[in-house]
Amino acid sequence: MNIKIKIHWVFKYILTVVYAGIIYWESSRDTSSVPLPYHTDKIVHFVEFGLLCLMTCWLLSSARIGIKWIYKIILAVGIASLYGISDEFHQSFTPNRSVDIFDWFADTTGAITAGFLWQIITRKLQTKEKTFAIEKTLIKT
Repeated sequence: MNIKIKIHWVFKYILTVVYAGIIYWESSRDTSSVPLPYHTDKIVHFVEFGLLCLMTCWLLSSARIGIKWIYKIILAVGIASLYGISDEFHQSFTPNRSVDIFDWFADTTGAITAGFLWQIITRKLQTKEKTFAIEKTLIKT
């Protein structure tokens, strides 16, 4: 049995914007009292913006715009990277926070990795669905 659950794009949009808001809120906080091992923040940036890119890919997957899927992934990576730049700029106004180009590099690297992951996952799912549809057609005849 192949059951497909469709989630409305408005719900995907709301979840993505809320997550972006959480990133904004967290970058507004003073982290001077939080002891982290050296360069651990780069891993946090990588994961944080990788998830943002995945959520944006998920959102754009339901968009009915006439562009190929690869351009949607590139757009999602670009959105996450630009949000990373704006996050670094925003941190320049936050006490005890600093602007670091390597944080933005970690943001963008996480987004690119997530874009590739999204492409691999969706391709495998599409192949699986096509195989299932062919098998179902062969069984009927």
